[in-house]
Amino acid sequence: MVRRNGDLRELTDKFVCVRIVKANDLDLTLFQFDFDLTFAVCFMNADRTIYARYGRRSSRENATKDVSLAGLASTMSEVLELHQQYPGNRSLLLGKQAVANAFRTPDDFPALRGKFKKNLDYDGAVTKSCLHCHQIGDAERQIYRNLRQPIPDRILFPYPSPAVLGLSMDVDKSRSIAKVASDSIADQGGLQSGDQFVTLNGQRIISPADIQWVLHHAAATDRLSVEVQRGNRRKRLQLLLPNGWRRESDISWRVSSWPLRRMGTGGLLLKAATIEQRRRARIPQGRLALVVKHVGQYGPHAAAKRAGFRPGDMVVSFNGRTDQLTPSQLLAYTVQETKPAQRLPVIVVRGEQRVKLMLPMQK
Repeated sequence: MVRRNGDLRELTDKFVCVRIVKANDLDLTLFQFDFDLTFAVCFMNADRTIYARYGRRSSRENATKDVSLAGLASTMSEVLELHQQYPGNRSLLLGKQAVANAFRTPDDFPALRGKFKKNLDYDGAVTKSCLHCHQIGDAERQIYRNLRQPIPDRILFPYPSPAVLGLSMDVDKSRSIAKVASDSIADQGGLQSGDQFVTLNGQRIISPADIQWVLHHAAATDRLSVEVQRGNRRKRLQLLLPNGWRRESDISWRVSSWPLRRMGTGGLLLKAATIEQRRRARIPQGRLALVVKHVGQYGPHAAAKRAGFRPGDMVVSFNGRTDQLTPSQLLAYTVQETKPAQRLPVIVVRGEQRVKLMLPMQK
């Protein structure tokens, strides 16, 4: 048994560590993870069997709040245990393996083809020569927009956080539940604070990223089997994913929301109005109220600026919709229900006035 929460340096010595510093020619038939992360780890056997993934993010401002050295050490300890039991535990790892992919490398995407060389230009513009991981997801979404087709939920809301289930995970103990939100999917399924995930949908779970991998591949409505360690006992439960569950994900923090804002809001960065802002604008709860935090200034990201939008405007009607939407839900609406070249009526509250503007949809 490997000592849990052991010294990270001691644990690291038990691995062959490879740091990938560029995604230019990344093998997408093997490396599949949340491409919006700033830090991700894939643990695998020499035969390319994936043991686990580590790394997650849920905030633009605080990129490291969901990861810790203690959490990484905990995951590494459990990976070593999986390795010691391999291949006898192969059945618990089958669902963790990379899935069939039409794109072998980033260069196979139409939007990226020929734009990046395999090697970085260390003697020149090294930053511009480096393909960033999030551009892979950007290129996948662009395919649908170019075809004037809705971007599917699974691609628009990738790797849902455990928060969509109502779970707050212990950042230092990898697979332990810190809190369960009342009346959430997890609460209704019987999960409790202090439970430790053992398996989810038949896959061995040792990190929150493992949970996100299962959720990423779950169906629009689904039933997931769960096994948890609760004290000295194992409990078998089920989680029922209702229609629309994936859309509870917050994608506004993602770097990939930047091109989505170009497509659907003309470069506007929106945030939910505060109670005080709603009161001043006389907009009740349950109605649309999104405040313009930033207006793009250049190129396609300045489309809203050219249409007359200003920082501080409050969007209260979007193409006739006045129901309450989060910034993520509004982005989803624009890239699933509209097409490039459409011009949508948008009503904003500006001071004491209501102003009607026409916002162009873009590729």
